[in-house]
Amino acid sequence: MIVCICNNVKDRQIKAALASGVESMDALKEALDVATCCGCCEPMVNDYLEEHHAMSYDSELVSQLAYAV
Repeated sequence: MIVCICNNVKDRQIKAALASGVESMDALKEALDVATCCGCCEPMVNDYLEEHHAMSYDSELVSQLAYAV
């Protein structure tokens, strides 16, 4: 699915960038040129960022709990 119409950035490109270590909106803008034109896609890109950070946090928490048991 295209997230950024202005620069033809797809959701899978954003997810791949996040998986490879891109961790902020500024880094995504630099890496993919997403949300650098009209800005209409920025809320959706932020949703992807929040989802990624939540999943990372959940993984860390589960990992820490495994050691605690």
